[in-house]
Order: sequence, then C-alpha cells, then structure tokens
Amino acid sequence: MSYVGNKPAQTTIPADDSVTTAMVQDDAVTADKVANAINTSIAANTSKVTNATHTGDVTGATALTIATDAVDIAMLSATGTADSTTFLRGDNAWAAAGGDNTPSFAAHRTTSQAIANDTATKVQCDVVLWDTDSAYDNTTNFRFTVPVGGAGKYCITWMASMVYIDDGNGTWALIYKNGSSAGLGPYTFYGANTNQGPSLSSTWILDLADSDYLELYIYHNEGSTENLLDNKVFFSAYKLIGV
Repeated sequence: MSYVGNKPAQTTIPADDSVTTAMVQDDAVTADKVANAINTSIAANTSKVTNATHTGDVTGATALTIATDAVDIAMLSATGTADSTTFLRGDNAWAAAGGDNTPSFAAHRTTSQAIANDTATKVQCDVVLWDTDSAYDNTTNFRFTVPVGGAGKYCITWMASMVYIDDGNGTWALIYKNGSSAGLGPYTFYGANTNQGPSLSSTWILDLADSDYLELYIYHNEGSTENLLDNKVFFSAYKLIGV
C-alpha cells in the first residue's frame, strides 16, 4: 500500500485487563456503556432508599415510626431478671423494688442470768433466732456488729424481765453503743414491799456506721443479786430502708 504524506500512527489494541482507571477520562463512561442489568440494580436500590414505605413494627417512608407496643422485654439488652417483682433501673438493669431490712438479727435467752446489785451487767442472749449477716456474737461478746456496707439507721428492740424488785428500788435497761451507754432505756421503780417482777421493753432508732456494735445491759439496785426470768429476755435490730 502506498501513502501520500505522513503515515498514520499505528493503533495498538490493549491486552486483556490492561486498561486501568488512569487510562479512562473523567465522566467518559456513560450509562449507555454500562450493562443494562447494572443500571437496573442501581435504580432499584436507589428506589429502596428514597421511596420505600416500611410496614410492620417500623412504619413510614422518610421519617420512620416504631409501632405502639412493638418493643417487648425480649428486645431489651438489660441485665438481671425481668419478672413481676423487678423494675428497670436507669442503669439498664432489672432490680427488685424496695429492698430488705438487712442486716437483721434476733437473739434471746432460754435460761436465767444473775444480775449483780448496783452494776450495769451485759445481758447474754445466747440463742440466735436469726442473723442475716452473721453479725451477732452469741458466745463471747454477746453483741451485734454492723458489717461492712451495713451503715444506716437501725431499729433496735429489746425486753428483759427481773424476778423481784421492791422496797423502793428500781431497774433499768440500757443499750450500749461501742462500749458506752447510748441513753437509758425503760426504767421501773417500785414502792416498799411490792415484790414485783418487772418486764422492761423498748424500741429505739440509732444511726450506726460500719463496725459500730450494740449490746444490751440491765441495772438494778435491789440490794443483792437478782435473776433475769427464763425465756423473757430478747434483743434484736434491723436496718431501716428509705430513710
């Protein structure tokens, strides 16, 4: 073949997979150059995003709304156990309402105890009825000690009964806190020749810190040693809640 003038440049056909992104001009590939299946998929997906109407628990097209009662307990991520006795707290945990009045204990005596004249004597309640935190010592010190984390207001109750008090004498029951009297409890005074068997009972509220301890004491001035009545001595306490 003969050429007049300049010879045209030779055209080279790219090898398979040799066309890179840098070789394609910006905006050079139009929708006409893309397979119809791809265009159809793009149009369908765009429609789902911009024009879809959702039904069921979540409804709406642009602004979505959760249906009433659609979110049930099983869909929550809260910890703990959900049942008729619990509620959902602000920290996303199920918890029991209210709380227990613990620490708590109760103890009494089933035998008599001698109480010396004119001496505050510790009452030895040696039989434990209950003790939620193993905080009452019924063998050595006969005292309730507030366990760690148990600080708060406590309701304290007690009863002690003497055999005889008469001739113008009296008897007192006292609660000791940390080895010192927290104040006189009930006091009974009898006239001459009355020979009464007094029962002293009372309830107090005290603020207690961790490691504070309580003891029950009784005092009389009958003139000689007197005995506490069997099965009529009682000492208990429990922590108040909500105060």
